[in-house]
Amino acid sequence: MPTAIYISGLGQSANKESVEKYAARYIKELEYSTSGTNYYTKVEKIYYNDDQSSLAVRIYQHLKEQPKSDKDTLLYTFYDFEYNELLNQKFQNKNLFLKNLALLLLVTRKLPRLITSLFKKKTYTKGGQTFYIFLLFLIMALAVLLIFPSLLSLIDSKNLTFIKNHLFDWQIDIFRFLRGLTKVTLPITSLAIIFIPESSTLLTRVASEFTTIDNYIQYGEQAQIIQGNFDALIEYIVENEENSTIHLHTYSFGSVIALDALFPLGNEPSANIQNNINLLITVGAPYEFINNYYPKFYKKRINKMSEKIEWINVYSTMDAFASNFRNDNKVGEAKYGIMGRKEVPINLNYEIARREKYNLFSFLTLKHITMHQSYWDDSKSGQSCTRLIFNKMKKLNYFSITT
Repeated sequence: MPTAIYISGLGQSANKESVEKYAARYIKELEYSTSGTNYYTKVEKIYYNDDQSSLAVRIYQHLKEQPKSDKDTLLYTFYDFEYNELLNQKFQNKNLFLKNLALLLLVTRKLPRLITSLFKKKTYTKGGQTFYIFLLFLIMALAVLLIFPSLLSLIDSKNLTFIKNHLFDWQIDIFRFLRGLTKVTLPITSLAIIFIPESSTLLTRVASEFTTIDNYIQYGEQAQIIQGNFDALIEYIVENEENSTIHLHTYSFGSVIALDALFPLGNEPSANIQNNINLLITVGAPYEFINNYYPKFYKKRINKMSEKIEWINVYSTMDAFASNFRNDNKVGEAKYGIMGRKEVPINLNYEIARREKYNLFSFLTLKHITMHQSYWDDSKSGQSCTRLIFNKMKKLNYFSITT
């Protein structure tokens, strides 16, 4: 049977998710589609590099009337590809001030494109949502950075006189301005702390996630080591699995990692990728978001894999980041892929609520971000988009079941 690689989202998108939960959802769909059959998993930790490991989750089938002497059938194997630590390792040790300064610089740099995106309705339909999100990020970053001028209020009158006697006039003017600024910054910071739950933790996560994504896309930071490890995992699978046909199951930023490997910049994909990967599954892929705010990222890509893979794309029209590969925010067939029309994905729409239920209040309370994490819930037993994927894989003969 084919082997799969599961590539999760980044940061908050990956919280409480695992390859074991992902495999468990497939077992549930297997159980719903058959009778008289038991399914179970075996988990093994493997090392494909000296310091890089992966969990291999194997799904087995056991027919209830099958003789005990017969071996159970291996149906599918999921390997997870962990890249979060690699992507964050240069940023995670920075303090809160530096993280929020980086976030502030990122939003400031993208502000012109954020504004122009508000008027690009024909090519990018989610400019309003993303502008509002980045505006909140700007406010959140400033809320922390503006705390520091307030520290000047701790200086007592005696020390204040001493400082004034040892400063030039222009330095005294700056000092007075910063002291006066505290009358504004303290209320703003207080409001942010009151109205943003767990603001310190949230700020750290948001700053870390968006700045590391920006560094990866804008400067290729950590891209070489991540793609090198991805090649190493594929090589391990090819050498150790009987059937080396590989499917990629990706979520959120994981789809960016996969597309980067399938359609690299400059060099051709490795021989193992070209010869063994034939299916790509993306859930909540932020392609249109990245293509709009980083328009050069997907330019001049090598298209060796364009006609070698089939692509299934799951999206929600309410998700602020998901792509439907159309020039509108409507349900329907995809119109283009990253290389034009050569690898147009098969679109599968997944919604958990009616579109008309979303209003201005939903917009202001960031329900569109929440939807990005709603393709499945924390529980492996709840409904999810896995059923759509599972049924499409069966229909396309990528998943067969012995009955």
